[in-house]
Amino acid sequence: MARIGLVRIDSRLIHGQVCTQWLYRTNSKKVYIVDDEGASNSFLSSIYKMACPVGVELETISTEEAGKRWQQDRLGDLEPIFVLFKNMPMAYKAYKAGFRYATLQVGGIGGGVGRKNIVGPISFDDNDAKMLDEMFQDGLEAYFQPVPDNQKVSWIDVKAKHYPNL
Repeated sequence: MARIGLVRIDSRLIHGQVCTQWLYRTNSKKVYIVDDEGASNSFLSSIYKMACPVGVELETISTEEAGKRWQQDRLGDLEPIFVLFKNMPMAYKAYKAGFRYATLQVGGIGGGVGRKNIVGPISFDDNDAKMLDEMFQDGLEAYFQPVPDNQKVSWIDVKAKHYPNL
């Protein structure tokens, strides 16, 4: 099975903080962006690759492909991989498709209509919370950490404060 360095939700995907902090801290040389739209858009995929640091390989795959490769043990082996989702629905779809990662870091999801800030700049809507809670009930560890210097905030604490009726 692939060694996972980090599985993170960050709507910005590849950006300075990911490239200079998270990749360095996880020692990952392979990034998978799991995104259905990005996987079918070669132009978007090429932009992600150009934004990646030298020496780090990046591949954009669909949620179905992530599940299939995980089940077939084709996501990597020795080097830790770094997996990025742009939002909770992509993380959920990949999980349901068979990519059963054990831990999810929620790092950056912006605001919008029907969304509320739950930890710093991270916002959720009710559907995000329901999807995360379903994965949590299945054994997933989930925590919120926008930047490496922030303390981790567990889903249990976020749920108790913002979604006590789930």
